[in-house]
Amino acid sequence: MIVLGLLLLAVAAVAIVVAVIAGGDTVALSAFDVDLDSPVWGVFAAGVGAGLLLLLGILAIVAGVNRARARREEIDYLREQVARHERQSGRDADEPEVGDWLGQAHTRTAGGTAEPATRSGATSGATPLYRQG
Repeated sequence: MIVLGLLLLAVAAVAIVVAVIAGGDTVALSAFDVDLDSPVWGVFAAGVGAGLLLLLGILAIVAGVNRARARREEIDYLREQVARHERQSGRDADEPEVGDWLGQAHTRTAGGTAEPATRSGATSGATPLYRQG
């Protein structure tokens, strides 16, 4: 993959050099009744800029999706920890449950015991930094 990447970079560098050196001709552009004369290298540079903007947009979408997934996994993990702590401490029936103010930390079973609300199908195998064991 490294060799392929270096080869693609070399081809791109050659294309840029050819476009700048040999691109002395002008190109007539017309859109919406506006005529514009531009050198070939200018059109090439506009295409490169549009491609970079497209790439940045895609990277922003991917980063946002990954961040949202990590946030959901962290919330699920913390809810499981709260439910486990409640089970281990043997909470009294008259005390308010942490799940009431936390959201849906756990669900009630028919016997009245608290079970953690688990989410199946986690998509990431990465361990967050807050997990200590």
